[in-house]
Amino acid sequence: MAGGPSLASSGAVLILAIIAALFYTAELPRAKVVLGIGRKQKSTAIRDPNDFRIIPDTVHCEDIHYHEPSNLLFTACEGTESTRYAWFPGLGHLEDPEAALKAQGSIEIIDPRTMAAKKLKFTNFNGPFITHGIDVIDDPDKPKGEAVYVFAVNHVPSPAYSTDRKTKEHKARSIIEVFYYVIGSDSVEHLRSVWDPLITTPNDIVAVSPTSFFVTNDHLYREGLMRGIEDVFYGAKWSNTVYVEFAELIDGSFRDSDHHVKASVALNGLHNNNGLGHGRTPTEILVVSCASGRIHIGDVVSADNDNSSPRIAIKQSLEFDSIIDNPGWFRDPYANSTYDASALIGPGLTRAVDLARSYLNPQGKDGVMVWKATPSRDDKVAGNKETWVKELLFEDDSTRIRTASAAALVAIDPAEEKGERKAWLFVTGFLSTSVVAVKVAL
Repeated sequence: MAGGPSLASSGAVLILAIIAALFYTAELPRAKVVLGIGRKQKSTAIRDPNDFRIIPDTVHCEDIHYHEPSNLLFTACEGTESTRYAWFPGLGHLEDPEAALKAQGSIEIIDPRTMAAKKLKFTNFNGPFITHGIDVIDDPDKPKGEAVYVFAVNHVPSPAYSTDRKTKEHKARSIIEVFYYVIGSDSVEHLRSVWDPLITTPNDIVAVSPTSFFVTNDHLYREGLMRGIEDVFYGAKWSNTVYVEFAELIDGSFRDSDHHVKASVALNGLHNNNGLGHGRTPTEILVVSCASGRIHIGDVVSADNDNSSPRIAIKQSLEFDSIIDNPGWFRDPYANSTYDASALIGPGLTRAVDLARSYLNPQGKDGVMVWKATPSRDDKVAGNKETWVKELLFEDDSTRIRTASAAALVAIDPAEEKGERKAWLFVTGFLSTSVVAVKVAL
């Protein structure tokens, strides 16, 4: 989702899609589980009120990343609740380009020690900024933790649609914004916008370098009946992941979004490519099939020659009992020879089936599930693939948080917890009014 699959279209779409899925009867029982049909929403018990925090001023922050060298969390927030219901291509909202043109979301940082968020001021950028997936990487020319590049999806309306509602052009011309942030400062500098015709329905990003990244296109269809069918018909393997590289601009024309941009398809043949995440090594990458509840673990395969681009080779897929959005790898900084809590983290919805009727309702109820998958400690291998232990880390019935599209763990020093292994789990969603943090056992 990283903004939600468009299970959002209508109940009729869902019924038609399930009928279509009958052609894939092997997937139908799984679709029932993943969509949460018949599942009751529940909430994880929190006995100590101090173990749960609400982060103020973090409205509709769809993605979140923990940057370990600076001990900060980075997120991009819409800021104004009405914007998401007026214009958000990630949910198929394309009705009000005027609202989008007036919107300016924000890049925010959260300090896990103070549980406070700070909205960064923009330099060289005044919007519009309709937020979605992001990524953060260190500036390779500086010591780690001193400065970072922030890549962010921006769902701007196409100029043609903004002036003529009857145009045959696509309604959105989503682009990728590249920012630069010096840790500790109050502002983030906009370097340039990046666009290519292969960037069509961008959802999430994995940055490779300051001038290259992978980005998912979560759908082939941007709206309507076919988009809804594309979500829940697991045979609709029409989305893809694109590799993009661009030249640094030295002439100040950072608004030339297609200037010196080169793009190629790095991965296709998966259902609902959606969230992306860094893996355990510099070449490992996590790719989500959101609406079918799968995290694919892949390797970035280097270019064969100077004229080819990197591609993604999937080596294993993990299945979860809900839809899965932006994935992440938690590196346990306190790992030792007897225990290592490092794990995959994957957020999702308790009952994604309800999104079809709730997504346009500001008072809607959409419960969350956050999963953890840990590599098996006994080093057993099944069919030359790793074995994983999966567990539900946190769930909520929408009382404390509505929707979960991203989650990040920040480990707590065991000395502060009487030797126990615990972490703060930060959860946010495309329709959540605040990022929340809950203390969990590792």
